[in-house]
Amino acid sequence: MTEPEQGSAEAVYVSAMVGEMMQRVLQDALVDLARTKGAAYLDMFRDRELARYADLFRERVDDTPETTSMLRAWFAMEGNAALQAVVERASVEAKRD
Repeated sequence: MTEPEQGSAEAVYVSAMVGEMMQRVLQDALVDLARTKGAAYLDMFRDRELARYADLFRERVDDTPETTSMLRAWFAMEGNAALQAVVERASVEAKRD
């Protein structure tokens, strides 16, 4: 089997599946943390990770200031929403047990 071509439907599918698996692994880890360290730990974890998002953004040499600003805001907003969703699901899961 060959590697899917970048941007192809197969590549998008593989990326989506990997992303879903990563979210499930993260959620399981957060559930374990909530059970062992308490649900409040998830809030501290979320806050710490959101603060680190700014460090994850990488500006490219040919980006304009407007592009950089827009991408940085989008990255923080989407990253925040995704992390918040995972933390909320983990919190609910931990409370069920």
